[in-house]
Amino acid sequence: MAYIGQSGRSIATRYKEHIRYIRNNSPQSAYAMHILQNRHEYGPAKETLQLQKACTKGARKSCWENIYIQTYHNHRLLIKEQQVNDINPLYNIINETRIIPRLTCADTENQHKEYM
Repeated sequence: MAYIGQSGRSIATRYKEHIRYIRNNSPQSAYAMHILQNRHEYGPAKETLQLQKACTKGARKSCWENIYIQTYHNHRLLIKEQQVNDINPLYNIINETRIIPRLTCADTENQHKEYM
């Protein structure tokens, strides 16, 4: 399962925020809530976070985030705490043209990753 999110901060900083939310039982992070509600283990940042697309902050970053969310949603790989509110048919066209790498079984083996 995966959580997709964007951040203007470094992965290390974002990881520390998630750990703080988990330790404080804080609902500020869907990822942290998933870990807490399902009593899952969480590992080091190198094993649980992966940068999907580096880009500048703003509309471009939001577009890429939505594309990845839709892709993971289509493959039923999102954690249940991350809801997809806007299913845009254009994202399916993007997936068909393989602008982003096709997901494989190997991508799903390491559960509960956060993709940023």
